[in-house]
Amino acid sequence: MNSSQRTWARVLFILPLCLAACTPVAEPHTASISGGIYFDCDKNGVCEDNETGIADMCVRLYFGACGENMVQIHQTDEKGEFKFSGLAPGKYCVSPDFELKTCGFGGNFPTTSISRHVTLESGMKADLVWFGFGNLSGGTEP
Repeated sequence: MNSSQRTWARVLFILPLCLAACTPVAEPHTASISGGIYFDCDKNGVCEDNETGIADMCVRLYFGACGENMVQIHQTDEKGEFKFSGLAPGKYCVSPDFELKTCGFGGNFPTTSISRHVTLESGMKADLVWFGFGNLSGGTEP
């Protein structure tokens, strides 16, 4: 084997190693988003000690903008809390499903923003500001 052939043999041996090292590795799905929904008795948009969480309210998680690419849906637990886990890095939007009035809360309307946007990094645990809902009929209970 002459010098030129040895050079090409080395290139052909090393090239696959270089390509393998340059191949991007997918980020692990280890991030999470948590938060809650509360009954805003005084409709001031601030969750206070005397205001309780709303159980069984639907919450939707979208990858990217709200209303596009829904990836998960959960209902709040007995304390009004929710958690989305096993998420890949990226931009997400979280929104309670109040417009369709599913989950039995037809008389309650938002007293806070109806969506939260968050950009996750690998392993990040985002804890969102809670969503508030007040009863427009003037009641003091959900």
